[in-house]
Amino acid sequence: TPRAGAARPAAKKNGSRPSSRYGASPRATSPRFKDKIKRKPNLLAAAKRVVVANQVHRTLSGLVKEKKLADAASEGRREALSGALAKVDHWDFNIWECVEACGGDVVLAAHSVVDAVVFTQRRAKPQHLLRPFVQKVLGTYQDVPYHNALHGADVLQGFHALLTESHALDASLDDDTVLVSLLAAISHDVGHPGLTNAYLVATSHELAIRYNDVSPLENMHARVALDLARPWMETLPPEDRRAGRALWIDLLLATDMKHHAGAIFDMQRALQKAQAAGGVYDAAEPAHQHETLKIFIHACDVSNPAKPWATYMKWTDLVMEEFWKQAELEAENGLAPTMPRKQNTDLAKFQLGFIGFIRPLFATANQIASVDFSAPLACLDESRRRWAEDPPPATPGGARAAAA
Repeated sequence: TPRAGAARPAAKKNGSRPSSRYGASPRATSPRFKDKIKRKPNLLAAAKRVVVANQVHRTLSGLVKEKKLADAASEGRREALSGALAKVDHWDFNIWECVEACGGDVVLAAHSVVDAVVFTQRRAKPQHLLRPFVQKVLGTYQDVPYHNALHGADVLQGFHALLTESHALDASLDDDTVLVSLLAAISHDVGHPGLTNAYLVATSHELAIRYNDVSPLENMHARVALDLARPWMETLPPEDRRAGRALWIDLLLATDMKHHAGAIFDMQRALQKAQAAGGVYDAAEPAHQHETLKIFIHACDVSNPAKPWATYMKWTDLVMEEFWKQAELEAENGLAPTMPRKQNTDLAKFQLGFIGFIRPLFATANQIASVDFSAPLACLDESRRRWAEDPPPATPGGARAAAA
């Protein structure tokens, strides 16, 4: 697996890892795909290229604006951003250093993280289709305190870091699977309104009605993401398109918190069954890869307390801001409260309860062969200790102040 500042290993001649047709890490293009490129295009293929060219053209102004923003940054900020991104392969990566280097622009910081992971470390291709997709996805995130483009980039980076640390699993995945997983991580909360499924259902929101009260947010994220990815996905062979779409949907639906307890129970049962048979549940085995990736994306989505304390504290203020806003809406609409109101919040108790709720997920994942969750588990235990011994104040910015 590629690491910052390290030479990339040469691909094996016989290739224990299936060949890729569009790349998600530095692997040679398969001969079969090269043959397809060399074939004389028909009129339909030519027409599709015209459509793609027009789509790229329409995103050009946005890409130029992004470049101008980057070019406008001071030399010191560029150096700071480069320094922050040097740890993008690692779990203790601090995304807030990227935000600071980008002058507080969370969308620009999100772009920098996605570019570092997807295009620099994983070398995803084809860039002329994937870069416009990234541009549109990050631009479709709403301007809400927590569930914004930076959260999407943070989940992507965490997913990449865990995969990097889980060497055997990473090596076992074909590049098509890795790329779809990374794109799913980026887009997993696209369009999020900053409200929970429970609130949408209770208020008969149009998303709840559209999806029959079943995972309305996650279904919406999947629909929006796959719609934005259509120009790229339409270039794939039908079988690959169907497989990629199915994996993408499964990963996004796995982020619904209502599946949390079931996911832990199912994985624990699978681990026990493998042990009873005298073996192990190995994530690197093809039959176990997709279930493990669902655990990965769900864990990354709830991983704030599993990050280093300073990083975690900044996310805490933002997620609590969203929760408190929903609590006020619930009170205004006479709904049963699902979130604590600000004046009634015991922040330490709230966070300790959440840590206790998610720790079994990380502990279970760490028992899977070819998976390494030791870093997030260590951070979770440190966060639990610090909340219990010296909790920060439950005020806006209180967690950030404590982190500083």
